[in-house]
Amino acid sequence: MNNVGEISRKSGLDNSKLEENPAPRLCIMPDCVEECEEIKKAASNIVGVHVGLEQSQTSSCSEAPLSSKDTSTSSLQCHFARLKQQMARQKAEYEAKLTSLEQRNKELQLEIKDLHSKLGQQRKWYHLVEIKIRSAERAREDAERRNATLQREMEQFFDTFGELTNELKAPERNAQSF
Repeated sequence: MNNVGEISRKSGLDNSKLEENPAPRLCIMPDCVEECEEIKKAASNIVGVHVGLEQSQTSSCSEAPLSSKDTSTSSLQCHFARLKQQMARQKAEYEAKLTSLEQRNKELQLEIKDLHSKLGQQRKWYHLVEIKIRSAERAREDAERRNATLQREMEQFFDTFGELTNELKAPERNAQSF
């Protein structure tokens, strides 16, 4: 691990790029969920190994003081090791947050599917209720028309019956007047 640190310091490479986790870039396709989980587990294992190595380097930093040249190099290495350890810890925390957010996203997507299903059922129910209301309105209008027709027929009947009764009563009156 010291070689990597020395190489990155000499070449000017950013050490965070060397430890970049390839798992998120590989897991773009929804079909590779199991592979993605395996890659994430492997990446977290690698981070754990890095942390272990860095802790061993940090513990070696507290050894007896060396010469001034060795001390400055050693203190730089210790500082570098602590920074790497801090970065690894932050990376692990961010990956845990990412995993938590991905899980929450899956839960919310399932909830959205459920809500879409319920919305579809509500729309069907609403449509059926509209049909029943229209049917009831048509039936009421038909009943009102039949009642109006029946009312007219009854009035005509009573008018006709009244004329017949008047005609029948008229001969009786004529007969009585004799």
